[in-house]
Amino acid sequence: MQDNTTNAPASLTWETNTWTGSGVGRYNEDYALVDMASKSAVLVDGATGLTKVNVVQGESDAAWYARHLCKATVAHLAKKTLPAAKALADAAAEVAATYRSFDGAGDLQRIDEPNGSVAVLHWDASQVTVVTLADCTVVVGLQDGTCKVIYDDTLAKLDNQNYERMYSYATSNGVTMAEARRALNPRFIENRLKMNEPGGYWAADISCRGMEHATTTSFDFSDVSWVFACTDGYANAVDMGVTESFESLARAVADGGGVKLGKSLRAAETEDAACWRVHRSKTSDDATYLLVRF
Repeated sequence: MQDNTTNAPASLTWETNTWTGSGVGRYNEDYALVDMASKSAVLVDGATGLTKVNVVQGESDAAWYARHLCKATVAHLAKKTLPAAKALADAAAEVAATYRSFDGAGDLQRIDEPNGSVAVLHWDASQVTVVTLADCTVVVGLQDGTCKVIYDDTLAKLDNQNYERMYSYATSNGVTMAEARRALNPRFIENRLKMNEPGGYWAADISCRGMEHATTTSFDFSDVSWVFACTDGYANAVDMGVTESFESLARAVADGGGVKLGKSLRAAETEDAACWRVHRSKTSDDATYLLVRF
């Protein structure tokens, strides 16, 4: 957990928390960064290539991509001359160029390259801006007590189709969901190839084609009480029945219950480790949130 008020306005505090998903020896491929100097916060949910090819030394390509995209976006926002979406796009181009300089990167197929979902928060004295790309969830708590949920469910719908195929395959063939996942890998490749293609879904990746489809939502600074953002691994608390909705999830974190809820999520996932009750491709994913209170 991180919680920092150094050099921040008296009324502004923030926190982040992350839990690594299931799998022995795996890397956490989520990354969250809050930077008071640039008045920004960035969350990236990195995704590995489907064939597990790796060109970065010492960590997964997706973990590298998530961390560097966060840091580069904050650096571009610190210039204070760019709209948040433009800062993200410029950062993505910079990170892509670095990645392509690694040995072996030029030989990768699209399904091998890392990608990610992104949420960017930027504020100044008059406005709070939220930029999202792919399936990170953002909830903005307003001073009047209402919430604004920002979420693109396009990728989730594609994934859910495959999870139901997995369940059907597993029950028909008497195998585990993990075995069904391996058998249906071509279906997952088919979905990945829809990334940043018309009729598919938009995300951050090395091609940077999705950047122009990032969504920007702005609020008057005086209207905002807090902003919550999370990766789909933490948002899974809704599917697992730990909480009722994205709004109730965000309110629980804003009320100080982020760690408790994260532990409850992991307990629910462990109880359904075989993924029979809630159909999914693995017991648990990396789960990360950030919260900025204004």
